[in-house]
Amino acid sequence: MRTICNLAACVAMLIISLVPATSAKDKDEGFAGRWVLDKQRSQGEQAPVGLEQKIKQDGSDVTFETKFAEPKNGIVPLLYLGVMTSQLKLSTDGQEVKSQVGPFAMATRTKIAFGALETDWSAVVNGDQVQGHWVRTLSPDGKRCTLQIKESSTQGQGGEATLEFVRK
Repeated sequence: MRTICNLAACVAMLIISLVPATSAKDKDEGFAGRWVLDKQRSQGEQAPVGLEQKIKQDGSDVTFETKFAEPKNGIVPLLYLGVMTSQLKLSTDGQEVKSQVGPFAMATRTKIAFGALETDWSAVVNGDQVQGHWVRTLSPDGKRCTLQIKESSTQGQGGEATLEFVRK
């Protein structure tokens, strides 16, 4: 019996040690706040210039208000479809949400799993079915947010990027 109690205590201590140490303020904010792209720590081709996102959480709704420099050629890389848009609303209840992103209709499904905000999306771009997956995670101190992006199309195009944001 004593061995079982010691084992249970060890397991409990291990679990406690793996939980990120964050302040109550950071836990309450979650992903909400103003986030600025750290271009030095971001990876991926043609990372958006001057990218800032203001994230608002209201129940299961998450709204992104985004600012960025328009690309010189006026064309947003397909990899950043939905990221480089002035406003995007998602719902974390798992229901499909349809949004207009520029000239394209986008369908998204979002959930929060293991502290990460995960979104699967699809759109038809110039007759080509495109789908992607975003995963947003917070650093243990809540001051950084990582956005991992994967995108692919039926025409064989695909891409990946990792964008690092700093909370302002």
